[in-house]
Amino acid sequence: MNAISAEQKLREVARLKHFALSTEDSYAGWLRRYCAYVKKLSPALASERKMELFLTALAKDDVSASTQNQAFNALLFFYQDCLGQKLQGVDSLRAKRAAFIRRAPPESEVRSLLNDVRDESAYPVRLIVKLLYGCGLRITEPLSIRIRDLDLPGSRFIIRQGKGRKDRMVAIPCLLIREIEAQIATAKVTWQRDVAAQVPIKLPSRMDRKYPGAKFSWHWAWLFPQIAPCQDPRTDQTVRWHMLESCVQRAVKNSCRRLNLDIKPHELRHAYATHSLNHQQNPRAIQEAMGHKSLETTMGYMHAETLSVRSPLETLA
Repeated sequence: MNAISAEQKLREVARLKHFALSTEDSYAGWLRRYCAYVKKLSPALASERKMELFLTALAKDDVSASTQNQAFNALLFFYQDCLGQKLQGVDSLRAKRAAFIRRAPPESEVRSLLNDVRDESAYPVRLIVKLLYGCGLRITEPLSIRIRDLDLPGSRFIIRQGKGRKDRMVAIPCLLIREIEAQIATAKVTWQRDVAAQVPIKLPSRMDRKYPGAKFSWHWAWLFPQIAPCQDPRTDQTVRWHMLESCVQRAVKNSCRRLNLDIKPHELRHAYATHSLNHQQNPRAIQEAMGHKSLETTMGYMHAETLSVRSPLETLA
């Protein structure tokens, strides 16, 4: 199988498994690099040995453990899911990820950012940034909210197919209800124009074939639609997509530049966990709200116990 056929096979299987387009592109990129690398190796080498040499070459280039593991996952997916070839002993090839302390900006910096951040290109970035911090969301999660996911009377919404392909319920801060109601009204205007112009909403997987009317249904409309329709990279059809995360990243970056701060959008999620734990919120409830698989992940944001240890130097003094 040549490199072009291999990549086509990988993309077909990735779409059957409903991978995100970003994951599909990432895996395809690693497969292209791997195919170019193995051309220099003997065809007689076992697949496990080829992978080992490739990952070793990446390590010599001083790539991070997460990058090396991403390459590993892409190749493992290609061999096992696309070719049906079971590899032996591949776990030993995985790089161990470093244990980093998650940085959470202090409450004073978060307050300054929330007061300063501005809407970008007519997008309601201020509301999205408040949701990132107020609900502990990943940057893509509020952007993926559809009208059907909202329950304003219950002050909650559903995050669909989050990390690990899990749905979860998230409480809406009461302070944001009116802003969300205003955004719903704005989203409805966009939806009405699309219905009149017959511009469909981008639906998950192949729902548009199973339910042809859903692509024009208000319930499936985005809460934060993109201003202009775009081309679906998989079908080349003109569709309505949600606003892009780059808009949020740019607005936060511009605000931090004005305030002389260093805060990334994902660190607002860290701040949600750390500040909630510092305010004696229930760790198990925080775990559920953030969609963590393990309580240990949630407790990784708790640094107060470490800082409470009194140094023996003070005792000597």
